[in-house]
Amino acid sequence: CDEASHNAMFAIEDATKQKAKLEAKVSEFASDAEVASSRIEKLASAVASADGDLDNATALREREAKIFAESEKELMDTIDSVSRAVGILEKELAKEPAALAQLDTRDIDATVRALSVVLDAAAFPAADRDRLQAMLQTSEDADGPPGAPSAAAYESKSGGI
Repeated sequence: CDEASHNAMFAIEDATKQKAKLEAKVSEFASDAEVASSRIEKLASAVASADGDLDNATALREREAKIFAESEKELMDTIDSVSRAVGILEKELAKEPAALAQLDTRDIDATVRALSVVLDAAAFPAADRDRLQAMLQTSEDADGPPGAPSAAAYESKSGGI
């Protein structure tokens, strides 16, 4: 009987130690669960923030794509206009292969319109475009061919030799 009571005592002592170890493990796992829950909340918040950023970025890209499409269409129209203007200029220059300043003034209206399209398409500054158009219109209004000096512009210095 002494031996049985001694064995029971050791068994109780071992069970008490085992219980303490298991309670320590339970509290460790409970602490780990709290840490994991806190981390899950932080990650869920980060995911929600990233979703918001993604939505904003998607909206921005859609706006930029729309602006790009509009700009591309405008540029393609400009390229088409410039191509047609170059064709008109080549046709006009092929009729009379002279310098641009020596062209017949009767056909200058078509040339001015073609140059106007080229200037608009080339995005010339307004002041430069106005100066070039004024020069073309002035030469169009002159009596002689465009670029030719007027008759009164030269005075003889010889004294009528």
